[in-house]
Amino acid sequence: MPLRLSRLTRSFVVDGQTFAVDYEVFVESSRSSLTNDGRIVASDSIEKGDPDTLRNHRLAWTRPDGRVLEVEVGPAGSWGYGLAARLDGAVVHETHPGRTLGYGPGMKKFSAWTESQNTPDATARNQAAWKRNWPSMATDVSLALIFFFVAREYGLVTAAVGGAAAGLVLWVVQRISKIDLLGGLAVYGIAISLVSAAFSLIFQDERIIQHRGTILGIVGALPFLADGLFARGQKLAVRLARYLTFDVDAGRLAVGMGLIGLVSASMNAVAVALLSRDAWLVFTTFLDTPIVIVLFLTTLLWVRKGPDARSY
Repeated sequence: MPLRLSRLTRSFVVDGQTFAVDYEVFVESSRSSLTNDGRIVASDSIEKGDPDTLRNHRLAWTRPDGRVLEVEVGPAGSWGYGLAARLDGAVVHETHPGRTLGYGPGMKKFSAWTESQNTPDATARNQAAWKRNWPSMATDVSLALIFFFVAREYGLVTAAVGGAAAGLVLWVVQRISKIDLLGGLAVYGIAISLVSAAFSLIFQDERIIQHRGTILGIVGALPFLADGLFARGQKLAVRLARYLTFDVDAGRLAVGMGLIGLVSASMNAVAVALLSRDAWLVFTTFLDTPIVIVLFLTTLLWVRKGPDARSY
């Protein structure tokens, strides 16, 4: 049973006859039907692989008197669908009067890009990237969970020092095993963790330690901003770019990562000011991650359009 994403059902009357439209959108297909007094008189569908998967549905029925009733169904905006019914070309019913139905240019460009990723070369490239990247992603998730539980049970200082020690151990293991456990920014990440540990040891007050995310966010953002503004992303951002399976502008990527760091630092400062230690710990470990992910995905849309976009 396909997963349905949306559904539109509308009825209207033409010359005393009742018509109903049923339009359903699924993950990989869509279908529609036009019913006259309970009898289906026209239908349309779009399946994965069709030449134009973003076209509007058109339901046409020739009435007994020879006149043609045509119903067009498609997106009426960002969050809904609509229909327009015409009898021999004259509008007899509209859910959104005067509005042109159909997907916008942004959605069409995204769909074209998605289709371009379905080629054998792109699929092979994505699989190779996943095989290369999954150890470092698994390491990141594991370290975040360990930090959360250690901080909750033994305090922030122990968690920060333990995190730095774990980073050093993983770096040694990575050098010996040749398995990328820390990602392309391994040295950068270890440096940040060591600064974090030193900060925690110097300031034994946990309330002050909570602000290490604010300080480190700023400290971590500045090198990326400098890389993007003065080195066109060729120092730090290129190391991150190789984990992306599409063309990117390294300069824009560096600036974007710097701005994300500043936003993350600001969020941490606000969380420290408004939340208790335990609530802050939950926020900084789990809740701020979705926000950063959204910011990162938005940044990727921007870096793909950069004038110097290329594959790394």
